[in-house]
Amino acid sequence: MMRKRRKNSRYPYHHRSLLTGLGITAVFLLPLLYLTSWPIHHIWLLAVNGATFTLFGLDKSLAIGKQKRVPEIVLHGFTLAGGAAGQLLGRLAFRHKVRGRKGLVFTAVFLVSAVLYAGSIPFLGS
Repeated sequence: MMRKRRKNSRYPYHHRSLLTGLGITAVFLLPLLYLTSWPIHHIWLLAVNGATFTLFGLDKSLAIGKQKRVPEIVLHGFTLAGGAAGQLLGRLAFRHKVRGRKGLVFTAVFLVSAVLYAGSIPFLGS
């Protein structure tokens, strides 16, 4: 008899949160692509930082309402995709993820993201 595989209900929510974040990024990205003549990396950084800031605000509001929250891996992913400034501003504006061990982890991810972006500046051009 085959053993029935248990479903892990955590992963579908990760996918929904990721898709929400990507949708928010598109809301920022598409108008900037069509309305400006800025370099694509500037547009990307504005869009991903706006999305990261919005995700931190969403996570804080869900936490207050005791609802299912944005997974930390999604928040870290958007930070590492270029959203370091959005993460920092979101943490400060919403007073979210600023204390304790998790606050240290988010600070470390912020620093890694900032160093990665600073190291990539010479390769991006203007």
